[in-house]
Amino acid sequence: MESAEHKAVRFVGNHEPAGPQPEDAREDARLLAAIALGDPHALAALYRRHSSVLYSLLVRMFVNEIEAQEVMQDTFLQIWRRAHAYDAERSSPRTWLTLIARGLAVDRLRARSRRRAGHAAYEREVVSLEVEINSARQPERDELAAACAAALHCLPEAQARALQLAFFRGWTHQEIAHTTGEPLGTVSAERLS
Repeated sequence: MESAEHKAVRFVGNHEPAGPQPEDAREDARLLAAIALGDPHALAALYRRHSSVLYSLLVRMFVNEIEAQEVMQDTFLQIWRRAHAYDAERSSPRTWLTLIARGLAVDRLRARSRRRAGHAAYEREVVSLEVEINSARQPERDELAAACAAALHCLPEAQARALQLAFFRGWTHQEIAHTTGEPLGTVSAERLS
């Protein structure tokens, strides 16, 4: 049995028979080395060579061109920042670029899912608030509802939601941040100040 110590691990998809030829991969590796040294022209050249393939992948993942464009921008920003980390022994340049784009897309899709779950929790809280308010005496309920509605309608939606959760439910800043998917600092400084 051979030792796997010095062998490269090859995953399905690491080889690209229909993709770039060895000279294309060498040129991409050269461009990545230049990007690692801070050459913006090399980044532009790499973008011209691979943007259409990466963009197609992102559009398929998001089915939303605006999000695909945003992740595309983030992808090339990451390439600019991480070009020094490219290792030709581990993958081809195209595979490395694709993995960066896919990773950013998956992160965004997961964040979207967390926001939706947080919104569902918020909706459940609103329903429970309505039940509590409806159980109060009618004149007090009407006065409280009018005062709260007037005040809350003057605020941005995100701030109004955070205030409702903090005031009526007694939630902490951290609980609100977790549920809404916003950073704790945003909730503390902007939503509840």
